[in-house]
Formats: sequence, C-alpha cells, structure tokens
Amino acid sequence: MRFAILPLLLLAGCAKPPDTPPPSAVTDARLCAACHAKEAAAYKQTGMGRSFYKPSSATVAEGSFEHALSGRSYRISSRDGRFFMRRSEGMEANAWEKEIHYVLGSGNHARTYLHRTPQNRLVELPVHWYAPGFLAMGPGYDRADHFDGRRAIGFECMACHNGYPEVPRGKDSMTDDPVYPGRIAEGIDCQRCHGNGAAHVQAAQAQKPKEEIRAGIVNPRRLNPERQLEVCMQCHLETTSFSLPNMVVRMERGAFSYDAAEPLSSFAFHFDHAPGKGHDEKFEIASSAYRLRKSKCFTASAGKLTCLNCHNPHNAAINIDAACAQCHNPMRATHAAKKDCVSCHMPKRRTEDVVHVAMTDHKIQRPLKGNLLAARQERHEVMGSTSYQGEVVLYYPAKIENERDRELYTAVAQVAHQSNTKAGAAMLAAAVEKHKPRHPGFYLQLAAAQPADAAKHYEKALELQSNYGPALRAYGALLAKENKLDRARELLEKAVAVDANDGQAWHELARVHSLAGRATDAMTAARRAVAAEPENADAHNTLGLLTGDEKELREALRQQPELAEAHGNWAAMLASRGETSRAEYHYKRSLTHPGSRFNYALFLANQKRFREATEHALQVRALGARAADLLGNLYAAQGKWREAAQTYRELLKTEPSNPRGLLGLATALGGLRDLNGAKLYLIKAAQSADAAVRQEAEAMLREIP
Repeated sequence: MRFAILPLLLLAGCAKPPDTPPPSAVTDARLCAACHAKEAAAYKQTGMGRSFYKPSSATVAEGSFEHALSGRSYRISSRDGRFFMRRSEGMEANAWEKEIHYVLGSGNHARTYLHRTPQNRLVELPVHWYAPGFLAMGPGYDRADHFDGRRAIGFECMACHNGYPEVPRGKDSMTDDPVYPGRIAEGIDCQRCHGNGAAHVQAAQAQKPKEEIRAGIVNPRRLNPERQLEVCMQCHLETTSFSLPNMVVRMERGAFSYDAAEPLSSFAFHFDHAPGKGHDEKFEIASSAYRLRKSKCFTASAGKLTCLNCHNPHNAAINIDAACAQCHNPMRATHAAKKDCVSCHMPKRRTEDVVHVAMTDHKIQRPLKGNLLAARQERHEVMGSTSYQGEVVLYYPAKIENERDRELYTAVAQVAHQSNTKAGAAMLAAAVEKHKPRHPGFYLQLAAAQPADAAKHYEKALELQSNYGPALRAYGALLAKENKLDRARELLEKAVAVDANDGQAWHELARVHSLAGRATDAMTAARRAVAAEPENADAHNTLGLLTGDEKELREALRQQPELAEAHGNWAAMLASRGETSRAEYHYKRSLTHPGSRFNYALFLANQKRFREATEHALQVRALGARAADLLGNLYAAQGKWREAAQTYRELLKTEPSNPRGLLGLATALGGLRDLNGAKLYLIKAAQSADAAVRQEAEAMLREIP
C-alpha cells in the first residue's frame, strides 16, 4: 500500500530521446546540486524531496499508544540521539524493542517509522504519526492479528516512496526478496522525473557542448502532454491499493528500472475494477492522477490539462485560480464570495485505504455533499475471498497494441490477486500456449492459477531458467505436501544454493528433512532459516518444535503473539511437564490452528474433561482418521455408544481397513450389546499390521463367549 501523495520534480534541461533504453543503474543525484543549486534547494523543501530520511527529534513523535484490538501497547522514545519503538503484549517475555532507522513520509500527512534489520531488510513499524499530530496504527494494522514489526518494505513500495536504492542487478525484480545491501537514498531525487543523470553529469564534467549536455537528460516540459503526464503517473496512478492488482510490471523489468525517457507502458501496465461493480468512485491515497483523469476538465482539454497546470515540482507557487480561469473566467463573477476554486471543486476528503488521512480529491467536479472528513473504519480483505471478485480491466494505456503483451498481461492481471481466477486461468493457459513466453514468471502465475497442473508449470519455468528461485521454492513446497520428499529436497537445496539468504526456502527444507526423518539436517536447515529471517515467527516455531527448545517457541510468540501453532506447541511442552494451568492458557490461544485444537482435545481428555474435549474434537473432524478416532473414544468414554459407532462407521467408509476404526467400531458395538457385530470387526482388526491394535483385538476376542 502506498502511503503519501507528494509533488513531483522538474529540473531545467533539454529533452532526452524518448526511445533511449532504460539504464541499469542511476547516478548519485546529490551531484545535481553542484550545477542546479537553486532548484535543488527549493525542491528539497517539497513533500517529495522530504519523502525518506533518518530520524530526528523533529520528525519522531515520542509517546505511547494503546491498541485495543490486539491488546498491545507501544511506546516511542529516544536514547543518546537514537529512536526506538517498544511493544508490550500480555506477558513481558513477548516485549520487543526495535530501533527506528528511517522515516518514510514528508509529514505533510503522515510519517511511517522503519527498522533496518541486520540482514538489510526494511520493516514497517506498526504505529505511525499523522498530521496534525497524533499516533495511530498504520494502514492495515488496525486489527487483532496485524503484522506488528514484520511487514517488509517491498521493492514496489520503495520504487515510489524514495530515490532508487543500490540493489544488485538481477536481485531487483518484484518477486525477489526485498533486501537493501547498498546505499539507500534519502528522498525522491531529480532522476525520478529527469531520467538517469549519468550521461548528463559526465558530459557536463567533461565540458561537452551544451547540446550534448542537454541531450543526456529528460526535460518533461519538452515531452508531449501524454508522456509528460506519465512522468507523474509512474507513482500517482494507483487505481487501488486493495487487492486487484492495480499494476503489473513487465516480467523482464526490475523494480527500479523505469526511466522518464521511456513510455510508461514499456515498464508496466495499469488495471482497474470492471465498471459498474461498485468501485467507480473510489477515493484512495495515491489516486490523484487517476481521479484527475475522471474529470470533465481533463477529458475536454484534449491533453492540455496535466499535473503541471497546478503543480510546480520545484516548489514555486502557482496561482491555481488563474489556471482554472483560463477556461472558466466568465464564472468568476458568480463565485466572488469564495476564496478559491479548490476548496469546493477539489475538496479534501478522508481516503478509503488510509483512514486517518485527508487528501485533496483531484476529480474536478460540482461540490460534494455530506461530511467528507468523517471518520472511517479500516476495510480488511482476504485475497480471493472477501477481496474484489470479478473481471480486471485494462486502464492504462487505453490499449495494448502488441497482441502478445495484451493477451499475456491481461490474463496475468486476472489471476495475480485471485480476482478472476477461473476465467483468468483459462485465458492465461491459452495465451501461454499461443505465445510460448520465455520468462518463467508467466508459468509461476499459471501454476498458482491452476493448482492441479502446478507441477507441470513449475517444470516449464525451471526448464526456461533452472535457477529461478521462486519456482524452486514453490515447487519444492508443493512436492513436500505430496510426500515426494527426494525431489522436494533436491529443489529446495538448489534454491538455497542460488540464494543462501532465502529464509523461506531454508524453512521448507527443514520441513522436508523432518518429514524424511533426518532430524539433524532438519535442525540445521531451521537454524539457517532463523539466521536468514530472524523476524520469521514460523521459522522459530519450527526450530523450537524440532529441538524442543522453549526459547525458540518464546521467540516465535515474541515476533508474532497470535501465532496459533506456536502457542499449541508451547502448550504441549508445558503439558508434558505437568504445568496444566499454563498449558491451558496457550492451548486456548492456539484454537485457530486445527492441529493445536486436536492436541487441546487430547489434553482435555487426559484430564477427563470429556464434554469439553468432544466439543473441540467435533471441530477438527476434517483432520481425518486420528480426529475421528479421538472423537469416537470420547463418545465411548461418556457411554455414548451410538454416537461412537456412527463416528467409526463414517471413518471406515473412507478408510475401510483403518485399524483404529475397526477396533473402535467393535468396542462401540460391544457397548451396544451387539456381540456378533463386535466379533466381526475384531476379527478384521486382529489381522491388522498394527501390532498394538492386533494384540488388543485378540485379547477382546478371547473375552467374547
């Protein structure tokens, strides 16, 4: 989710040919000030120039915030010139403190606090500052199960909220792990609107002719209106920040490869909700260009109305009323009592996605009625479930001329966020078959859209690029679920060989080793997962389960207090030590995880709390035979022989030779005095390969007359 709308930069210079290919890297934009000191100084005062920086007492608001939904408390404080955010949650053992290394956002509307991990990831801290001066949860955090200190700042966020960082070529795609090993710029810089300045700087330093110096840089003023607007729209055209997707970057492009010298469609395509589905008038935080383009003023201007009519990115003042008067001058007399045009026709409104912020609505229209600043509640979506379900339509450009690109990327847009999966999967399969793209990313999308054929698509992706990390990891995880452990191990070992810091791949590899009975290898892989991603609660939970180390389970819950599986594992550990009161506390916090609920039912059964145990066992019947056996035993323990018999009969319908099912049904029939029926099933159980069941069945047969 993007977080702030900021003015755009424009420096004086000459046009760079629009067909110049994008650069592989950008130069240090601080060099621009040597020749353009006045423009650089003025621009630094704009919102965009102040978009990203290191913290100071002027930009970090110290104080406390209590979040009722999650039951967590936060405090921002300073020590020795450094700034920290501390979280408390229930038990003090779950507290953490993270240093604030960067601030994202100018402060015109909000500021987001970021922590840089030792692994060079940036994570968003949960409490944000909002103008005019209060603390509240960040967008998406106002819920009980929020991301806390684990939401990574992905490349798609950094690509618009700051100058381009130093990221190795080949490690900068939207599917790569967002790691920032090099210098991180502080503020969106000149090159965002003027393109790569390397050639321009080199020509100026070499005192080349003026024409050659100017040819090395883009002057947006000299672009045609459409291309000029695209320079702004690269960050201000977000059709929605909710699941759709709003933009699909070309597979072969890096996240930071867009250059103002090229058409926007050379980098990405933008998509929108289908019209008439209730989203036509959505108003979100990064939608200024999107809303402007809905205005009659824009559509009737024949391209003459762009952002620059009202915004000077170098911070010089513009008379917006004068800009309006170019077309609406005869109306000024009837509006004499008003101070300006904007307050009525482009009012500030509360945004739908960042509910604590009010932004200027760039759709120029008749005055709106109602309280436009009324408080909003956050809207939370589950992708593919409560998120938008329907066709995803191309928004910009209006048409994709190239048939291959049109068919492939329109299909990808349908399935990328599970908005139109059924139709989109068929579209993508047909487009892939027809055009046979050479980038493995298309096959990765197709694997997600067609899970029944996922293995085939992963194989094709790896045929095209044998070291494609996302496919190695996803395919390995799929095969592990199918118990094809040797091939899963092979793929995941290759994934970690490609990227030794791929924490997810290490975690999946730990699971594979564990399933295969290689305990030592599993623990080694789990430790590597934790080392690569110390904030990964699942990795700590797995390591704690493998090693029996309570500290790792504690750490899992410190990172993610609501992680149900970790609560269940810790509860089982406590129960084994006889700490029943503490065990029950953690079991009760584990109930959203089916396996943990099953273990809680066992725990209650061992305490002879059969009625409570039965209630929980009924909710995990989908776990299969072991859950059915537990439920049957619980009914039997309460003398509910008919319910026990019915439970075991249902089990034997799906698994006719299940040893525990045969023995359980025999026991239930015995309880119902049906000795002939009991004897029949005991004879079958006595032929089981399960020695314990066989012995028990034989003993019971000897007792039947």
